[in-house]
Amino acid sequence: MILFGQKLKVYDPVGARQAAKSTYTSVFAGMQSRARLGEHDGRLSGVEIVIAPWAAYTLFRTPMNALANQLVEPADLLGPRFQCLDERLEACPDWATRFALLDSTLTQWHLDGPRGSARVLWAWQRLNNTAGRIPVHALARECGWSERHLERRFEQQLGLLPKTAGRVLRLRGAVGLLAQGHNGASAASLSGYSDQGHLSREFKNMTGWTLSRFARTRALEHSGPAEVDRGERRPTSLVLPED
Repeated sequence: MILFGQKLKVYDPVGARQAAKSTYTSVFAGMQSRARLGEHDGRLSGVEIVIAPWAAYTLFRTPMNALANQLVEPADLLGPRFQCLDERLEACPDWATRFALLDSTLTQWHLDGPRGSARVLWAWQRLNNTAGRIPVHALARECGWSERHLERRFEQQLGLLPKTAGRVLRLRGAVGLLAQGHNGASAASLSGYSDQGHLSREFKNMTGWTLSRFARTRALEHSGPAEVDRGERRPTSLVLPED
């Protein structure tokens, strides 16, 4: 997220009242296995770029496991490559020019970066296609690597271990089913959870919220789910009322 002059405060929602808030002028989020809460002063402008996990390894030239569950300033991550990019984007006369600048910048970073493993990309796609339900040992067997080797390469190039990434994908799938009208038991069963209680506990562990609280807040008029979600028919975000 490249911001134009504003600041964003971010904190972990688990024990949010006691959590320390970190402030960013722009922010890069590595792969996350838990939710985050953000605050601003009522006005926030900039560009949000959603990057495929396998592409981030090439773009940023760094092991992604070093950035897993981390938030960092892009200038700290990229050094001179990020210099003044936020100011250049803000100064563009229109959005078409901004997008053209981003396209050329990201394309150059991608051309200059290290190539990821085709097997890691395959494993990520397989994990996505099964919504995180394929066991790691089966994924490794299909990939042709040992389980340990797959874990090491997957974590290096994507950020999370395959099992953790699978947990995230399973939860996303279950929440998507709930949003489509499935009841808790059906969503849990179809997503690979042992029962509805298992799904509820996993949601609470990874977000700090209960499923019922999340659903109630999503239903509020201000939450604007169509505008804030990052996946079609997959609720990922909500806007909270001012405290």
